[in-house]
Amino acid sequence: MMERKEIVRYVLLILCAFVLFAIPWASVIGIQDPGLIETIRLFQRIAGVGILTYIVITIIYQIYQKSLAQEMKEEEIKEADQEDTRQSLFKPTIGVLIFFMIFTFSPAFDIIYSLIKNEVDFNHTSCSFVVITIFILMWYITPVFIFKEDSVQIKSFLFYFFRIDWKTVIKYTDIIAVKPAPKGKVGEEFRRYRLEIVMNGKKKINILTFYNSDIVAKIYLRFREKLGDKVKLE
Repeated sequence: MMERKEIVRYVLLILCAFVLFAIPWASVIGIQDPGLIETIRLFQRIAGVGILTYIVITIIYQIYQKSLAQEMKEEEIKEADQEDTRQSLFKPTIGVLIFFMIFTFSPAFDIIYSLIKNEVDFNHTSCSFVVITIFILMWYITPVFIFKEDSVQIKSFLFYFFRIDWKTVIKYTDIIAVKPAPKGKVGEEFRRYRLEIVMNGKKKINILTFYNSDIVAKIYLRFREKLGDKVKLE
């Protein structure tokens, strides 16, 4: 549970973000062009939503997070009570997929519609392309894990959705360690959401931000079943 000073700090951050992106900076700077003013407003809204979303997610993680070892133990107990075969495919929830699709395809349809109507606005279209690029990148860097008998297959969530057979196959015998991201690179609450696979002379970092904590614990648990002490939680 967060301490009172952390709550105050996050409330102040949210207020500062709101004030920063509510101010019409184009008018403050002295810009008069209506098209440029609207473009700056759009970028302000995009940046504001991004920053506020990051702050809210951080707060939720801090409130509800448990130690990774504790979550893995709980998932192990749940699996022991189940009679069906253990899960080998791990991917983000349908809600995450809908989130990616809305913010990828909505701007694309908007661009297509403006082309059909022959009412293309350069500034608006440029912003739509920026939004599409950002969310396709997020979709691309989110991994899907498929655990096989002798290897783990890691595929981009984007490729998995579109049935593109482009994946990374890592044999368990080539793995030296599996662990959260090193301390200092990211906030402590986000370490578990950056899974690092260490191989001979190589490292592969997998961004698990769009996974919930239960699925993250299951992924680490499955690696521990395959690799034993090579999985390091600290």
